[in-house]
Amino acid sequence: MGEAGAGAAAVADNFNTFKELLIERRGRLLIIQFNRPAVQNALRRRTIYELLRALDVANADSQISIVVLTGNANAFTSGNDLTDLLALQRKSGDEALDVHFRASNFVMKSLVKKMLMNRKVLIALVQGNCIGLGVVICALCDIIYATESAQFWLPFSQLGLCAEGGTSWTLPALLGRSKAAELLLFGERLDGQTALRHGMIASLVHNQQEFWTRLDKLSRLPSVSLMSTKRLLLQPWRQQLLDALDAESDQLDALRRGPTYRAQIMAFARRSKL
Repeated sequence: MGEAGAGAAAVADNFNTFKELLIERRGRLLIIQFNRPAVQNALRRRTIYELLRALDVANADSQISIVVLTGNANAFTSGNDLTDLLALQRKSGDEALDVHFRASNFVMKSLVKKMLMNRKVLIALVQGNCIGLGVVICALCDIIYATESAQFWLPFSQLGLCAEGGTSWTLPALLGRSKAAELLLFGERLDGQTALRHGMIASLVHNQQEFWTRLDKLSRLPSVSLMSTKRLLLQPWRQQLLDALDAESDQLDALRRGPTYRAQIMAFARRSKL
């Protein structure tokens, strides 16, 4: 086996170490697929840590120019796996739950900064439900595509939380202030057609084969040009987003210390398990 073949084999073996993501290399495309179909691709801490690692893999590979984050036909992701909270509480009690909550801001900041620092073009392909943290992830991508089945939902108020992951900045930038406020404050849902009309997504995907064929072609554009333009697009608003993330974290810390959050999120987790 030649050096290039050995390198490709090593990369493939590395992909096999991911348990909650499916990673596939297609030429200059890297596809990262959330892979917990039994819970609509809900994200637990392990899933997020794997995503951080996958983004590092993409960033370090000079042959990759575009990274696509996706789920399956039913869900991009249903957001944080709240049933994990119930399991943690039953197994280790409220003190362990408090430790988990205190680490939440650190995990969120790590994810946001990792996505912001990624040099590759980040694309989200959304089918079905895209809830909570799923919307956070999409809004940090350079381009969002979606099918008509897509449903974007941010139930922050229902969980006793506030905007997180920079969404107090990213969503108004994508949707306009009023529509973003409707989603963030009231948890209104946004379907694929409405997301297109408000400029949140670039276009609707009607034919998956055509979509992947087009991305394969686009991934062959000069990567130095793609990365240079991405840096220029990010430069004016990177610091504003990070400032919003810090302000959100302060509010979230205060909310998590209060009684409303614990009651709301545990009640929501019990309903989600039914």
